Amino acid sequence: MRYHKAHLTRRLILESSADNEKEENMVEWLRDVGMPADFVNKLQRMFQDIKVSDDLNHEFKEAHRNNNEGIADAVNIKILNAGAWARSSERMPVSLPLELEDYIPQVEEFYKHKHSGRKLQWHHAMSNGVITFCNDVGRYELEVTTFQMAVLFAWNQRPREKLSYESLKLATELPDNELRKTLMSLMASKNKILLSSNEIKTLRDFEDNTEFWINQQFAFTKSGKVQKRGKTNLIGRLQLTTEKSREEDNEGIMQLRILRVQEAIVKIMKMRKKLTNAALQTELVEILKNMFLPSKKLIKEQIEWLIEHKYMRRDEDDINTFIYMA
Repeated sequence: MRYHKAHLTRRLILESSADNEKEENMVEWLRDVGMPADFVNKLQRMFQDIKVSDDLNHEFKEAHRNNNEGIADAVNIKILNAGAWARSSERMPVSLPLELEDYIPQVEEFYKHKHSGRKLQWHHAMSNGVITFCNDVGRYELEVTTFQMAVLFAWNQRPREKLSYESLKLATELPDNELRKTLMSLMASKNKILLSSNEIKTLRDFEDNTEFWINQQFAFTKSGKVQKRGKTNLIGRLQLTTEKSREEDNEGIMQLRILRVQEAIVKIMKMRKKLTNAALQTELVEILKNMFLPSKKLIKEQIEWLIEHKYMRRDEDDINTFIYMA
């Protein structure tokens, strides 16, 4: 379920859903098959946040259309409920381009005026944008994450200079591991926007004195011909969860599976009163198959837990038969 939420988050933020109505229908289906009400309500809140953000964006653009040098029309803000979307542990520091850094106080002032008492926390790891990239070949539009944008803007006033890894750390303020991943994404063989002084194949190959520079020969090709204009997406997958939160998600999924197996066993035994182990497992799989297929080990552990806590007991004449205890 949490993986579904992570992918839904990406689609909503990147506005890449093929059909929002089907996305919302999926949330209702999750409720119908017995997913926890709290989890489903958070998914519904995500859709509400997107709709409310659309209205806020329209109002903000109208209010600032004439005093932002056109940036109001170029920026799309998403105000998301922290409880439904993200956790504060996922926030990462980054030095934004001045055009965006100067824009943030205007957004905060506008929001504060409409919702006094509320405070905005900026999750730049969940943001993305389109920048214009110029080199010796042509002029291209690149769809990038905010982290990729921060790295590329380090060359904005010095497009032909070589910058060391240490300089980029100071310029972007990104955490070390995040900066490495961002640079790797910009040096991928298919999208070689940046070049480096030594070959980098893994995240461990970076050194403080490794130098990077803009690939002045970067270009799109079509039918073997170099294109001087074009657009490409470098975002791939937005990094919306940290390593720690992925571990928490896995643990949460396991705990939820345990709970669902226990609930299903109790439901079956309450209805059947007496049942063999084989019949219980068959009915259990039938109930849970639309959510997940429980392993035999998981089923056995939960049966033992329910016996220990007096929800059921073994038949004295047949240890492979269980009896429900009211």
